[in-house]
Amino acid sequence: MLSIKRLLSATAAAAIAVAGLAIGAAPANAQGTVATDTAQFMFTASAENRLNGHTLEYVKIGDYIRYGNTEGGTAYGVRVNSDVMTKSPNLITAALNDALKDSTTTQQVPSGVDDPLAWALSQGVLDSIKAAPWDGVTRKFATYLVNHMSELPTPGTATLKNATAQGSSDSFGAYIELPAGIYLFRDVTSPVVEDSSNAVPMLVHSGTVEKTVDNKYRLTNITSEALVEMKNYSTEMSFSVNGDTTTDSTGRTASRGETLTYTMNGYVPKTDEVTGDNLDYVSTPQKGLKVDLSSVKVVIVNKDGKTVTAADSGSDYSVLTSDGAQVDTKDGKQWFTADGTGDSSTGMTGHTITVQLTKNTLTKWQNYIGSGYAMRVSYDAVVTSDATTQVDNEFYMSTLPDKKKYAHSVLASVTFRKVDASGKPLAGARFRIESSNPNQLVLPSGYVNANANRDASCGNNEAISNADGWVTFDGLAQNPDVAYKITEVAAPNGYITLDRLSFVVNISNQGAKVVFGDDLTSDPYGLVTPTAVDSKGSNALTVENVHSIAQLPLTGGAGIAFMIVIAALLGTAGVIVVVRSRRNMTV
Repeated sequence: MLSIKRLLSATAAAAIAVAGLAIGAAPANAQGTVATDTAQFMFTASAENRLNGHTLEYVKIGDYIRYGNTEGGTAYGVRVNSDVMTKSPNLITAALNDALKDSTTTQQVPSGVDDPLAWALSQGVLDSIKAAPWDGVTRKFATYLVNHMSELPTPGTATLKNATAQGSSDSFGAYIELPAGIYLFRDVTSPVVEDSSNAVPMLVHSGTVEKTVDNKYRLTNITSEALVEMKNYSTEMSFSVNGDTTTDSTGRTASRGETLTYTMNGYVPKTDEVTGDNLDYVSTPQKGLKVDLSSVKVVIVNKDGKTVTAADSGSDYSVLTSDGAQVDTKDGKQWFTADGTGDSSTGMTGHTITVQLTKNTLTKWQNYIGSGYAMRVSYDAVVTSDATTQVDNEFYMSTLPDKKKYAHSVLASVTFRKVDASGKPLAGARFRIESSNPNQLVLPSGYVNANANRDASCGNNEAISNADGWVTFDGLAQNPDVAYKITEVAAPNGYITLDRLSFVVNISNQGAKVVFGDDLTSDPYGLVTPTAVDSKGSNALTVENVHSIAQLPLTGGAGIAFMIVIAALLGTAGVIVVVRSRRNMTV
């Protein structure tokens, strides 16, 4: 009697579900009847597109033989399918010998065996490596059969459809019905289902196995459902960027001097899908970025984004730059200076960074194919002083070179004008910009205001009004929930500096807005009057001139004390603020 030990979940992907089948007392060539009972083969996956629309070819490799009733129920055995034996009587033996030639025990099918499949099951040589289902004897056995499909009977075909949820949001199932037995399944979907790869060949059996009192196993129900995890994967990819500042509702913006982290989420491909010896993650940073090559990390994450394993940069992957790229060493780190130009509509050009993974690495990670896992490559890049209105980046995997992803980060600006009471522009007023609330936004220490209205006296976060009174701070991140504080730190010649006077600017993707807090801290003299929003969504502030100390309003409790300190100071000061910002865009 032949009995079968069923694997957990019947078949973990390459299905390798026949591994562990064991022969009982009945000889495989004993007389019996081929069972024709119908069984259900349920294919499962974490996404509907990994099932629906996938066309499977199938060939019955092994028949179940009904020998009759014995104590405890009907006895079943297995033998090579008669159609397979008729067309290619030596194929199963050749496939087993090829799969076994490099195995640990180095066995071959003995000459004169009654049935090579029954022999393999009785000897337990068809292994099941749950941690790496793409490896091992059974995997090689299935691969050999697929490579010799012309020697097998004409396969049947079935298309999976109507996948339904299997009790959770990330588990779906679709089934087909076939006569009970052992099958070779091959995913031949063409073209591939959008954002889903074809599955690897699968060797699957139907039936339920029970353990007997003598610790042997008996196949008691040949029609019980076979559960098959589709070891294909979603080819959806993402490319994201984040940094120290808060992001707005539409995407990521950036400030000069800020360190951005670029994250490329791909998938673990089958090793036989990768042409050549390596898998490449290719990135093309655009001008305005300097990449810390030592910050590159490669990890596998689960569906919750938690790292489950990390690659060893010494052996699992290498970081390469294209010929002629500018790479400098500073403080023990290598820095790649981007020089690319382009956009997502025309494609991006420039020198590239390639994170190259070996096939040996992919072999170790084959158990992370599908099931919500992702291969994540990340690195840090600093936004440099030559970044203008945006910094972009491009990413693709060498397995899908046409599926490029883009990260687009906008740099905003603030512009306002300094005038006197009559509206005459005032040159030479110096202003400083800083975070109004460091707990919400930190203006990077490396921030540089690159606008032309600066001189040697200015710090990186300062600007001076030009001959027309205009002041501009550029290279800023924008967000509706955070704000910048702008303070006049030096007035033009002949005017007094009201060093307790400042105003707050919010840069929002929904339109710039100047917010002025009318309190003793920001306006102890009651000199600032906000005006209405103009037709372009900008706001203005006016600072009243004072010709003598007596003209300062005695508001709140600050007026008298402050007048004593500045009793000898006379002057005028005025400011009209007009703010513009660039609308944030992400691709």
